[in-house]
Amino acid sequence: MHKSLKQAFLLIIGTFLTLFLATFITVRTALSGHTPPVDSNYYEKGLNYDQTVATQREMLSQGYDFEADWFQKQSSLQLGKQNITVRFHKNAEPVSGAELQLKLERSATDSFNQIVALNEISKGTYGGEINVPFAGSWRIVLSAKSKDGNLEKTRQIRIEP
Repeated sequence: MHKSLKQAFLLIIGTFLTLFLATFITVRTALSGHTPPVDSNYYEKGLNYDQTVATQREMLSQGYDFEADWFQKQSSLQLGKQNITVRFHKNAEPVSGAELQLKLERSATDSFNQIVALNEISKGTYGGEINVPFAGSWRIVLSAKSKDGNLEKTRQIRIEP
């Protein structure tokens, strides 16, 4: 085989190896990090932005809030099915008769998103069952509709394997 033919062959092999290496690094980088999901109802919120912000501020100023260890400390959620509870209160007094909803969202896909209606277990305590299919970063949105308005809080949580 001629020397120039060997050099051309080595150049072609080197080019393909570089291409495979670049593809591997790109895929690894894309899978290791991700962007959190965009709010699923961003358009409606955008149309009513001022009203939504005013309602949130009003609810918070009146003393409405959620209380749940798994939501504040982000420590007790695990893989698989589990029952969760949330306390909804106004100035430390339990709020009864509200409609609470939990959204569990995974970035980059809607395949694993869940919307769970939380039922009132006792006065001001609401519960439901969620299923976390795998570890990683999840977004949880708690929302409540009461006679005084709507309250929504969002947390980015990390589920460990």
